[in-house]
Amino acid sequence: MLEIRNIDSYYGESKVIEGLSLTVPDGKIVGLIGRNGVGKSTTLKSIMGIVRTRGGEIIFDGEDISKKPAYERVKLGIGYVPQGRDIFPQMTVQENLDLGLQPVGGKGTIPDYIFELFPILPKFAKRKGGDLSGGQQQQLAVARALAAKPKILILDEPTEGIQPSIINDIGKAIRRVNSELGISVLLVEQYLDFVLKNTDTVNVMEKGRIIYSGITAESDGSEIQRLMTE
Repeated sequence: MLEIRNIDSYYGESKVIEGLSLTVPDGKIVGLIGRNGVGKSTTLKSIMGIVRTRGGEIIFDGEDISKKPAYERVKLGIGYVPQGRDIFPQMTVQENLDLGLQPVGGKGTIPDYIFELFPILPKFAKRKGGDLSGGQQQQLAVARALAAKPKILILDEPTEGIQPSIINDIGKAIRRVNSELGISVLLVEQYLDFVLKNTDTVNVMEKGRIIYSGITAESDGSEIQRLMTE
């Protein structure tokens, strides 16, 4: 589904990622975990074409997309929820959701399953996005990314600043879209328990490289925690 092969990523002339490789198999939930500043968000921005890559390949659905602009990557079927959510606060919930249809030319309707996943959204359809709580905004951001029925969903720290009950709801939604709709997921997080509960494989990142990869069910949470705190 998605394969990163030896990419180098830069902010200006500063190399942030060097020789990074990572695979998200079709139909799997892959976790990427690490402390602040190790390159997790930069990895996602590189996949999306927001951060410049000079070396390596980004293969999506058998095609090298590393030279494509961000909007073309989205049209190919990559749904992305950035850190901080990036909803439009002055637009209504419904207007924010409708923007999620842009990858398919703004046509069609929001799939019913989105409202089943996030039942608060139809209740607040006319409310401005900026008036929602942080957890509700996160649900809206995930829903917007799912509106165009992507092949893969990329999430950057979806639990950040959110109350525990909503964190649990988001975890359930991730597992449901994966198991019921076959959408692959790449999940970046700092919250280890969330990753251990909601992923098939886990990768630990440190200083722009992967230092551990394993099947989540077979991984030692205490060892991963140790790697994150060294």
